[in-house]
Amino acid sequence: MNSRSGAGTRGDDVALAIDIGGSNVRAGLVRGDGELLGVRRIATSNLAAPAIVLDQVRQMASDLLRSGPERAGPIGTGVSIAGFVTQSGLVTATAHLSPAWVGLDLRQELADLPQPQSYGLDSPSPALGEAYFGAGKGKSDLVYVTVSTGIGAAIVFHGRHWGGAMGWAGGIGHTIIDEASDRRCPGCGNRGCLETFAARLGIETTAIELMDIAPPGELFRLCCGDPRNMTVQFVAEAATAGDSAAIEALRRAGHALGVGLTNLIDMLAPTLVVVGGGIVAAGDLLLEPARAVVRDRAFPPILRSVPIVPAALGDLSGLFGAAVMVLRDVRVADPMLVLP
Repeated sequence: MNSRSGAGTRGDDVALAIDIGGSNVRAGLVRGDGELLGVRRIATSNLAAPAIVLDQVRQMASDLLRSGPERAGPIGTGVSIAGFVTQSGLVTATAHLSPAWVGLDLRQELADLPQPQSYGLDSPSPALGEAYFGAGKGKSDLVYVTVSTGIGAAIVFHGRHWGGAMGWAGGIGHTIIDEASDRRCPGCGNRGCLETFAARLGIETTAIELMDIAPPGELFRLCCGDPRNMTVQFVAEAATAGDSAAIEALRRAGHALGVGLTNLIDMLAPTLVVVGGGIVAAGDLLLEPARAVVRDRAFPPILRSVPIVPAALGDLSGLFGAAVMVLRDVRVADPMLVLP
Protein backbone atom coordinates (compact mmCIF):
# COMPACT_ATOMS: atom_id res chain seq x y z
CA MET A 1 0.00 0.00 0.00
CA ASN A 2 1.51 3.33 -1.02
CA SER A 3 -1.05 5.75 0.42
CA ARG A 4 -1.86 6.46 4.00
CA SER A 5 -5.46 7.26 2.84
CA GLY A 6 -5.54 10.60 4.57
CA ALA A 7 -4.09 9.49 7.90
CA GLY A 8 -2.65 12.48 9.73
CA THR A 9 -4.14 14.97 7.28
CA ARG A 10 -6.19 17.81 8.75
CA GLY A 11 -8.74 19.90 6.94
CA ASP A 12 -6.70 23.04 7.57
CA ASP A 13 -3.41 21.60 6.25
CA VAL A 14 -2.26 23.42 3.12
CA ALA A 15 -0.34 22.13 0.09
CA LEU A 16 1.48 24.10 -2.57
CA ALA A 17 0.41 22.60 -5.91
CA ILE A 18 2.16 23.03 -9.27
CA ASP A 19 0.74 21.91 -12.63
CA ILE A 20 3.15 22.14 -15.59
CA GLY A 21 1.23 21.46 -18.80
CA GLY A 22 1.91 21.84 -22.50
CA SER A 23 -0.06 25.08 -22.82
CA ASN A 24 -0.34 26.49 -19.29
CA VAL A 25 1.46 26.49 -15.97
CA ARG A 26 -0.61 26.78 -12.80
CA ALA A 27 0.24 27.13 -9.15
CA GLY A 28 -2.09 27.14 -6.17
CA LEU A 29 -2.57 26.70 -2.46
CA VAL A 30 -5.09 23.98 -1.61
CA ARG A 31 -6.41 23.20 1.86
CA GLY A 32 -7.06 19.69 3.10
CA ASP A 33 -10.82 20.17 2.89
CA GLY A 34 -10.53 21.06 -0.82
CA GLU A 35 -10.74 24.85 -0.53
CA LEU A 36 -8.61 26.70 -3.07
CA LEU A 37 -6.88 29.51 -1.19
CA GLY A 38 -5.16 31.06 -4.17
CA VAL A 39 -4.21 30.30 -7.77
CA ARG A 40 -1.95 31.72 -10.46
CA ARG A 41 -1.91 30.86 -14.18
CA ILE A 42 0.53 31.62 -16.98
CA ALA A 43 0.14 30.59 -20.63
CA THR A 44 3.29 29.03 -22.05
CA SER A 45 4.53 27.28 -25.17
CA ASN A 46 4.98 23.52 -25.00
CA LEU A 47 8.43 24.12 -26.53
CA ALA A 48 9.47 26.70 -23.94
CA ALA A 49 12.86 26.08 -22.35
CA PRO A 50 12.65 24.43 -18.90
CA ALA A 51 14.61 27.31 -17.34
CA ILE A 52 11.95 29.80 -18.45
CA VAL A 53 9.04 27.66 -17.23
CA LEU A 54 10.68 26.89 -13.89
CA ASP A 55 11.42 30.58 -13.33
CA GLN A 56 7.69 31.21 -13.83
CA VAL A 57 6.86 28.41 -11.38
CA ARG A 58 9.16 29.84 -8.72
CA GLN A 59 7.73 33.33 -9.21
CA MET A 60 4.12 32.15 -8.94
CA ALA A 61 4.94 30.07 -5.88
CA SER A 62 6.69 33.01 -4.22
CA ASP A 63 3.71 35.25 -4.93
CA LEU A 64 1.28 32.71 -3.49
CA LEU A 65 3.33 32.09 -0.38
CA ARG A 66 3.61 35.83 0.32
CA SER A 67 -0.15 36.29 -0.02
CA GLY A 68 -1.19 33.00 1.61
CA PRO A 69 -2.87 32.42 4.97
CA GLU A 70 -1.06 33.64 8.06
CA ARG A 71 -0.40 30.26 9.63
CA ALA A 72 2.18 27.53 9.38
CA GLY A 73 3.37 27.21 5.76
CA PRO A 74 2.42 24.44 3.33
CA ILE A 75 3.16 20.92 4.50
CA GLY A 76 4.76 20.14 1.14
CA THR A 77 4.69 20.66 -2.63
CA GLY A 78 2.99 18.51 -5.25
CA VAL A 79 4.07 18.77 -8.89
CA SER A 80 2.07 17.49 -11.86
CA ILE A 81 3.93 17.63 -15.18
CA ALA A 82 3.24 16.68 -18.79
CA GLY A 83 6.02 14.12 -18.70
CA PHE A 84 7.03 10.87 -17.06
CA VAL A 85 8.69 11.58 -13.75
CA THR A 86 10.14 9.36 -11.03
CA GLN A 87 9.49 9.53 -7.31
CA SER A 88 12.80 11.33 -6.93
CA GLY A 89 11.73 14.06 -9.38
CA LEU A 90 13.71 12.96 -12.45
CA VAL A 91 11.93 13.63 -15.77
CA THR A 92 12.48 10.54 -17.94
CA ALA A 93 10.31 11.20 -21.01
CA THR A 94 7.83 13.67 -22.45
CA ALA A 95 5.68 13.87 -25.57
CA HIS A 96 4.35 17.41 -25.18
CA LEU A 97 7.16 19.44 -23.65
CA SER A 98 10.56 20.39 -24.99
CA PRO A 99 12.99 17.42 -25.11
CA ALA A 100 15.23 19.55 -22.90
CA TRP A 101 13.07 18.49 -19.94
CA VAL A 102 14.30 14.90 -20.18
CA GLY A 103 16.96 14.26 -17.55
CA LEU A 104 15.99 17.31 -15.50
CA ASP A 105 15.97 16.88 -11.72
CA LEU A 106 12.87 18.71 -10.46
CA ARG A 107 13.76 18.12 -6.83
CA GLN A 108 16.99 20.01 -7.36
CA GLU A 109 15.44 22.70 -9.58
CA LEU A 110 12.61 23.37 -7.10
CA ALA A 111 14.60 22.81 -3.91
CA ASP A 112 13.53 26.19 -2.50
CA LEU A 113 9.83 25.23 -2.54
CA PRO A 114 8.21 23.66 0.55
CA GLN A 115 9.32 20.14 1.42
CA PRO A 116 8.63 17.25 1.12
CA GLN A 117 7.82 17.15 -2.58
CA SER A 118 5.80 14.66 -4.66
CA TYR A 119 5.68 14.29 -8.44
CA GLY A 120 3.26 12.81 -10.95
CA LEU A 121 2.40 12.55 -14.64
CA ASP A 122 -0.37 14.87 -15.82
CA SER A 123 -2.87 12.04 -16.51
CA PRO A 124 -3.19 10.40 -13.06
CA SER A 125 -2.74 13.73 -11.28
CA PRO A 126 -6.06 15.27 -12.43
CA ALA A 127 -7.73 11.91 -11.85
CA LEU A 128 -6.68 12.23 -8.22
CA GLY A 129 -8.13 15.73 -8.07
CA GLU A 130 -11.47 14.61 -9.47
CA ALA A 131 -11.54 11.44 -7.33
CA TYR A 132 -11.03 13.31 -4.07
CA PHE A 133 -12.66 16.68 -4.73
CA GLY A 134 -14.52 16.60 -8.05
CA ALA A 135 -16.85 14.65 -10.34
CA GLY A 136 -15.51 11.27 -9.22
CA LYS A 137 -15.83 11.89 -5.49
CA GLY A 138 -17.22 8.78 -3.84
CA LYS A 139 -16.66 6.64 -6.95
CA SER A 140 -14.32 3.65 -6.80
CA ASP A 141 -14.29 3.01 -10.57
CA LEU A 142 -13.71 5.68 -13.19
CA VAL A 143 -11.60 6.75 -16.13
CA TYR A 144 -10.32 10.31 -16.35
CA VAL A 145 -9.49 11.57 -19.85
CA THR A 146 -7.48 14.76 -20.37
CA VAL A 147 -8.11 16.63 -23.64
CA SER A 148 -5.60 19.44 -24.04
CA THR A 149 -2.28 19.76 -25.87
CA GLY A 150 -2.38 15.96 -25.82
CA ILE A 151 -4.90 13.33 -24.79
CA GLY A 152 -4.30 10.84 -22.00
CA ALA A 153 -6.32 8.69 -19.63
CA ALA A 154 -5.98 7.64 -16.00
CA ILE A 155 -7.68 4.41 -14.96
CA VAL A 156 -9.09 3.93 -11.46
CA PHE A 157 -10.65 0.55 -10.64
CA HIS A 158 -11.78 -0.68 -7.22
CA GLY A 159 -10.28 2.42 -5.67
CA ARG A 160 -6.88 1.90 -7.26
CA HIS A 161 -5.10 3.82 -9.97
CA TRP A 162 -3.72 1.35 -12.51
CA GLY A 163 -0.78 2.40 -14.64
CA GLY A 164 0.05 -0.97 -16.13
CA ALA A 165 3.17 -3.04 -15.54
CA MET A 166 5.37 -0.28 -16.92
CA GLY A 167 3.33 2.68 -15.65
CA TRP A 168 2.32 3.83 -19.16
CA ALA A 169 -1.30 2.60 -19.29
CA GLY A 170 -3.90 5.10 -20.49
CA GLY A 171 -2.25 6.39 -23.66
CA ILE A 172 -5.57 6.73 -25.49
CA GLY A 173 -4.34 9.80 -27.39
CA HIS A 174 -1.95 7.67 -29.42
CA THR A 175 -4.42 4.95 -30.36
CA ILE A 176 -4.88 4.91 -34.14
CA ILE A 177 -8.37 5.85 -35.30
CA ASP A 178 -7.61 6.53 -38.98
CA GLU A 179 -4.54 4.79 -40.37
CA ALA A 180 -5.18 6.30 -43.81
CA SER A 181 -4.90 9.85 -42.47
CA ASP A 182 -2.03 12.08 -43.56
CA ARG A 183 -1.99 13.87 -40.19
CA ARG A 184 1.22 13.12 -38.33
CA CYS A 185 1.28 13.39 -34.53
CA PRO A 186 4.13 15.56 -33.18
CA GLY A 187 4.06 13.54 -29.96
CA CYS A 188 4.36 9.94 -31.15
CA GLY A 189 5.23 10.40 -34.83
CA ASN A 190 2.40 8.14 -36.03
CA ARG A 191 -0.29 9.10 -38.52
CA GLY A 192 -3.98 9.19 -37.67
CA CYS A 193 -3.85 8.86 -33.89
CA LEU A 194 -6.64 10.36 -31.79
CA GLU A 195 -4.59 13.41 -30.84
CA THR A 196 -4.29 14.50 -34.48
CA PHE A 197 -8.07 15.01 -34.56
CA ALA A 198 -9.24 15.85 -31.04
CA ALA A 199 -6.32 17.50 -29.20
CA ARG A 200 -5.44 21.18 -29.50
CA LEU A 201 -3.41 21.02 -32.71
CA GLY A 202 -5.88 18.63 -34.34
CA ILE A 203 -8.83 20.95 -33.66
CA GLU A 204 -6.90 23.96 -34.92
CA THR A 205 -5.91 22.10 -38.10
CA THR A 206 -9.54 21.14 -38.79
CA ALA A 207 -10.72 24.68 -38.09
CA ILE A 208 -8.19 26.11 -40.54
CA GLU A 209 -9.33 23.67 -43.23
CA LEU A 210 -12.97 24.62 -42.68
CA MET A 211 -12.34 28.34 -42.41
CA ASP A 212 -10.64 28.26 -45.81
CA ILE A 213 -13.79 26.95 -47.52
CA ALA A 214 -16.52 28.65 -45.43
CA PRO A 215 -17.84 32.20 -45.88
CA PRO A 216 -16.03 34.66 -43.59
CA GLY A 217 -17.56 34.54 -40.11
CA GLU A 218 -16.70 35.01 -36.45
CA LEU A 219 -13.79 32.58 -36.61
CA PHE A 220 -12.36 34.46 -39.61
CA ARG A 221 -12.73 37.73 -37.71
CA LEU A 222 -11.03 36.44 -34.56
CA CYS A 223 -8.10 35.17 -36.63
CA CYS A 224 -7.97 38.40 -38.64
CA GLY A 225 -8.28 36.17 -41.70
CA ASP A 226 -4.85 34.62 -41.03
CA PRO A 227 -4.79 30.86 -40.26
CA ARG A 228 -1.47 31.35 -38.46
CA ASN A 229 -3.43 33.10 -35.71
CA MET A 230 -5.74 30.13 -35.14
CA THR A 231 -6.14 28.94 -31.55
CA VAL A 232 -8.48 26.43 -30.00
CA GLN A 233 -9.77 29.25 -27.79
CA PHE A 234 -10.85 31.13 -30.91
CA VAL A 235 -12.60 27.99 -32.15
CA ALA A 236 -14.56 27.62 -28.90
CA GLU A 237 -15.42 31.33 -28.77
CA ALA A 238 -16.58 31.41 -32.38
CA ALA A 239 -18.60 28.22 -31.98
CA THR A 240 -20.38 29.66 -28.96
CA ALA A 241 -21.23 32.68 -31.11
CA GLY A 242 -22.75 30.40 -33.75
CA ASP A 243 -19.97 30.30 -36.33
CA SER A 244 -20.69 27.29 -38.56
CA ALA A 245 -17.05 26.44 -39.33
CA ALA A 246 -16.10 26.50 -35.64
CA ILE A 247 -19.14 24.40 -34.67
CA GLU A 248 -18.26 21.83 -37.33
CA ALA A 249 -14.62 21.74 -36.19
CA LEU A 250 -15.71 20.90 -32.64
CA ARG A 251 -18.28 18.39 -33.91
CA ARG A 252 -15.60 16.53 -35.85
CA ALA A 253 -13.24 16.63 -32.88
CA GLY A 254 -16.02 15.38 -30.62
CA HIS A 255 -16.83 12.55 -33.02
CA ALA A 256 -13.18 11.49 -33.09
CA LEU A 257 -13.05 11.69 -29.30
CA GLY A 258 -16.18 9.53 -29.18
CA VAL A 259 -14.48 6.86 -31.28
CA GLY A 260 -11.55 6.86 -28.87
CA LEU A 261 -13.84 6.76 -25.83
CA THR A 262 -15.89 3.92 -27.35
CA ASN A 263 -12.73 1.85 -27.71
CA LEU A 264 -11.73 2.71 -24.15
CA ILE A 265 -15.17 1.90 -22.73
CA ASP A 266 -15.41 -1.37 -24.68
CA MET A 267 -12.08 -2.51 -23.22
CA LEU A 268 -12.38 -1.25 -19.62
CA ALA A 269 -16.14 -1.09 -18.91
CA PRO A 270 -15.86 1.80 -16.41
CA THR A 271 -18.84 3.09 -14.45
CA LEU A 272 -17.92 6.73 -15.16
CA VAL A 273 -15.81 8.69 -17.65
CA VAL A 274 -14.68 12.16 -16.57
CA VAL A 275 -13.33 14.38 -19.34
CA GLY A 276 -11.11 17.30 -18.39
CA GLY A 277 -8.46 19.59 -19.83
CA GLY A 278 -8.69 23.10 -21.22
CA ILE A 279 -10.52 22.12 -24.42
CA VAL A 280 -13.49 20.78 -22.45
CA ALA A 281 -14.42 24.41 -21.83
CA ALA A 282 -16.21 24.05 -25.19
CA GLY A 283 -18.78 21.99 -23.28
CA ASP A 284 -21.46 20.04 -25.12
CA LEU A 285 -20.27 21.36 -28.49
CA LEU A 286 -17.42 18.86 -28.02
CA LEU A 287 -18.85 16.32 -25.57
CA GLU A 288 -22.28 15.70 -27.07
CA PRO A 289 -20.90 14.41 -30.41
CA ALA A 290 -18.60 12.15 -28.36
CA ARG A 291 -21.51 10.85 -26.28
CA ALA A 292 -23.51 10.22 -29.47
CA VAL A 293 -20.81 7.89 -30.81
CA VAL A 294 -20.65 5.97 -27.52
CA ARG A 295 -24.47 5.69 -27.36
CA ASP A 296 -24.49 4.29 -30.89
CA ARG A 297 -21.43 2.04 -30.94
CA ALA A 298 -20.29 0.84 -27.50
CA PHE A 299 -20.64 -2.91 -27.04
CA PRO A 300 -22.15 -4.71 -25.29
CA PRO A 301 -25.11 -2.28 -25.34
CA ILE A 302 -25.11 -1.84 -21.55
CA LEU A 303 -21.91 0.17 -21.97
CA ARG A 304 -23.71 2.75 -24.12
CA SER A 305 -25.16 4.31 -20.98
CA VAL A 306 -21.82 4.92 -19.22
CA PRO A 307 -21.95 8.58 -18.09
CA ILE A 308 -19.47 10.92 -19.79
CA VAL A 309 -19.22 14.08 -17.71
CA PRO A 310 -16.98 17.15 -17.69
CA ALA A 311 -14.45 17.54 -14.91
CA ALA A 312 -16.04 19.35 -11.97
CA LEU A 313 -12.78 21.16 -11.25
CA GLY A 314 -12.37 22.49 -14.79
CA ASP A 315 -8.79 23.21 -15.78
CA LEU A 316 -7.68 22.91 -12.15
CA SER A 317 -8.10 19.13 -11.82
CA GLY A 318 -4.36 18.59 -12.17
CA LEU A 319 -3.64 21.31 -9.62
CA PHE A 320 -5.95 19.66 -7.09
CA GLY A 321 -4.38 16.29 -7.88
CA ALA A 322 -0.93 17.68 -7.20
CA ALA A 323 -2.23 18.89 -3.83
CA VAL A 324 -3.72 15.47 -3.06
CA MET A 325 -0.28 13.91 -3.50
CA VAL A 326 0.85 16.00 -0.53
CA LEU A 327 -2.31 16.14 1.57
CA ARG A 328 -3.00 12.38 1.31
CA ASP A 329 0.58 11.21 0.75
CA VAL A 330 -0.22 9.29 -2.43
CA ARG A 331 2.32 8.27 -5.06
CA VAL A 332 1.01 8.58 -8.60
CA ALA A 333 4.36 7.75 -10.16
CA ASP A 334 3.99 4.19 -8.83
CA PRO A 335 1.94 1.69 -10.89
CA MET A 336 -0.66 1.43 -8.11
CA LEU A 337 -2.06 3.69 -5.42
CA VAL A 338 -4.97 3.30 -3.03
CA LEU A 339 -7.79 5.83 -2.90
CA PRO A 340 -10.06 6.18 0.16
